[in-house]
Amino acid sequence: MKVIVENSTAEIVEKKSRFIANVFYAENENDANEKLNDVKKKYYDAKHNCYAYIIGENGEIVKSSDDGEPQGTAGHPMLDILKGSDFTNCIAVVTRYFGGILLGTGGLVRAYSDSLKLALSNAKTSYLNYGYIIDFIVGYDEYGKIENIISSINLRYANECQNEKISNNLSYDMPIRSINKNFENNIKLEYLVKESAFEELKKQITNITKGKILLEKNEKRIYYISDNKVVYI
Repeated sequence: MKVIVENSTAEIVEKKSRFIANVFYAENENDANEKLNDVKKKYYDAKHNCYAYIIGENGEIVKSSDDGEPQGTAGHPMLDILKGSDFTNCIAVVTRYFGGILLGTGGLVRAYSDSLKLALSNAKTSYLNYGYIIDFIVGYDEYGKIENIISSINLRYANECQNEKISNNLSYDMPIRSINKNFENNIKLEYLVKESAFEELKKQITNITKGKILLEKNEKRIYYISDNKVVYI
């Protein structure tokens, strides 16, 4: 699933009505409601502030509102877009300033949907990742071999992303990220490893060290990458 890394705003005008879409990252349901209230305060004189949000590791918390628009013309279509785009921990609010001309139900659905799609297309987003922080100690003679393994796995992943022509506004992260290196008599290494890469890394390190290092899974971590930094949720 994806998350919003940087909030985004977009506006369209349809038959003199202004539709202003704002999308935000929301840590939890309370955070989503706070951001909704902030938008309502900012556009206090608007006729409608319709919204939809999805919260949770598996997008299990969902809510939407037409805020006085005809039923099913705003909140639900917005929610469908968030679901279809595979977002979680995201709230979208579309503010409407009525221009005096009725749009009809179809026109409203299109306007709310188009404004939200535009805001999402402008947003900086990232994948929600699942992984483990692992740590182990190696000798100096083994360190270079392990770094080569990690570089090889990360490079293959990068090439796969390039071959799939990944969109520039979606931040992808390498599957194995160095967290800490402590060089003393031996070397203590700490990495954040994506769940999908763990078994391959474990197998290769077991082979290269002839069974001296057996990686173990610690507590699962949920995170995303923003400006090349790990953000845990």
